[in-house]
Amino acid sequence: MMNRTRLPLCILLISLLSACATPPATTRAPEQRSQVEQLLASADSAPAIQAAELRFKAAQLLFRAGKDAEARALLDRIDTRVLPPALAFDIARLKATQALEQNEGTRALRYLDRAILPPSLPAPQQAELGELRAQAYAQQLQPIAAARELIASALLQSDPELRQQLHNQIWQILQQTPDEEIAQATQAAGNNYYEQGWFELAAQMRGGVDISMGGSALVQWRTLWESHPAYSQPPEGVVGKALPPLDVRRVGLLLPLSGNLAEPARAISEGFFAAMMAGSSHNQRPEVISIDSGVVATPGQLATVITSQQLDLVIGPLSRDYVAQISQAAPLPAPILALNQADRVSSGVYHLDLASEQEAILVAQRAWQEGHHRVAVIVPDAPWGQRLAETFTQALNTLGGTVSAQLNYRSGEDLSSQIGSLLLTDRSQARAREVRRVIGTRFEFDENPRDDIDAILMTALPQDARQIKPMLAFHFAGDLPVYATSHLYEGSADPVRDVDLNGIRFLDLPWTLQPASPAHEVLRSSRTDVDGRFGRLYALGVDAFNLYPFLPELGNNPGAFIEGETGKLMLSPQLRVNRELPWAMFNNGVPELLPPLEAPMPTFGDGPPTLAAPQTP
Repeated sequence: MMNRTRLPLCILLISLLSACATPPATTRAPEQRSQVEQLLASADSAPAIQAAELRFKAAQLLFRAGKDAEARALLDRIDTRVLPPALAFDIARLKATQALEQNEGTRALRYLDRAILPPSLPAPQQAELGELRAQAYAQQLQPIAAARELIASALLQSDPELRQQLHNQIWQILQQTPDEEIAQATQAAGNNYYEQGWFELAAQMRGGVDISMGGSALVQWRTLWESHPAYSQPPEGVVGKALPPLDVRRVGLLLPLSGNLAEPARAISEGFFAAMMAGSSHNQRPEVISIDSGVVATPGQLATVITSQQLDLVIGPLSRDYVAQISQAAPLPAPILALNQADRVSSGVYHLDLASEQEAILVAQRAWQEGHHRVAVIVPDAPWGQRLAETFTQALNTLGGTVSAQLNYRSGEDLSSQIGSLLLTDRSQARAREVRRVIGTRFEFDENPRDDIDAILMTALPQDARQIKPMLAFHFAGDLPVYATSHLYEGSADPVRDVDLNGIRFLDLPWTLQPASPAHEVLRSSRTDVDGRFGRLYALGVDAFNLYPFLPELGNNPGAFIEGETGKLMLSPQLRVNRELPWAMFNNGVPELLPPLEAPMPTFGDGPPTLAAPQTP
């Protein structure tokens, strides 16, 4: 009998599962042919069961010699109904394995039909039967059927290590299954307890859970499924332990009190205190120690302050250079929630920031999800604009799209000619002028923009965006959808000035697009700048307070998030807080929220883009 450990289930989960057996050897063909003939000659005079065993061995040799058709024909002549269950399964397994090697899942399932196999197979063979059937279903792109087979196999597996491997395979399949198929599976009437539990776990983790509202996705699932095998043996990637909120009694706010970042730091600090006053789900009111990052300016000095002040957490610094120094230094005595990013991952250093590059990635994703794969990019002719253009391009290329053209526009100059150059309508005008000069008469001509773009990705400040959108229509590209970062919106509705932005889809912070939170209202009562672009820095401070207790659990539970003022906040393995943002579209000069897309967002690597500091713009 074939050794079970020599039949790994090699699953290519994005498209299909394929068997990974070694191709049959073709050496020693004359010797193998002689052995085959001897076995078949002996089988002709042997009793039925012994004859079947001899023909089975002969078929094995034929497969190894590359004589697949001859081997299949030999096996097909064996009547498995009169054989012992173990031998009948060995023959079906050999036929199915060869079919899987040929990527013929339908034929493999025919051989592995439970209706024609003995019902009294021992548990190990029943488990192996399910694994083989899972391979066949996966080759047919039926992931739910494949998962059902593996779920049944895992229940039959007594070895905890092999059962864990099956749980991991089940979870990999369900993670790669489209949302709509998971939803259908959870509603299927014929699910048993174990199948229903797996499907509901996949659905729960797919949607994620706001842990600030009561626990991780797995913890919520466990309240109903404490007897389920995935409770006692969670698959890899699903961590079962819920961590308590980080207990912080003394927190240091490491922000500059002078210099060009002092004003942003003031807004962040006020946002932090406003969130504390308004109350939050964690109900912590730590003692706050203000630390001037212009004075405590090195990791060594900061370590000394943390120890002397007995700090449980440091929020800051704001300067990218300072964050980089901390990330490169030895671990500090307390966790750090930095308010900028660094190129290097460091233990105990989390990163929460307002980098515009995160927006650029989300803009490229949205355009691609809505079917636009060849785009033009419009950005300001400035270093920060060029960084966003590079991010647009990289994000779209990662998805398989293309940036066909790019305009680094110069504000204050003739935008019409710049847009015409981008869309190549200036060339058609030039050709028309040349034809008029040659023939000496006027004529009508069709002016059309280039045909290698189907959308525009844009970063532009409000005064420029209000001119660019009409210019696109003037150059016959008014029907092209425009996707934009938050830079074009000043933060409060202005229907008269923003009517020229009609039709533009853009993203922005929940702070700007959604109803004001209690902390937002607290700040509105005392400040006049909380609803403009500068107000995003208040939102950053609010999120720093609301987020910090949940950092350990965000890292411990995939799919967990917090609904924050700067976005839907999730933590990457590199300790970077990633943000998903709401979308809106201008209608009559007023932003109207768009529903989220049902399709899941594509994922990207987590290498942080470059940014000097949280910027305006």
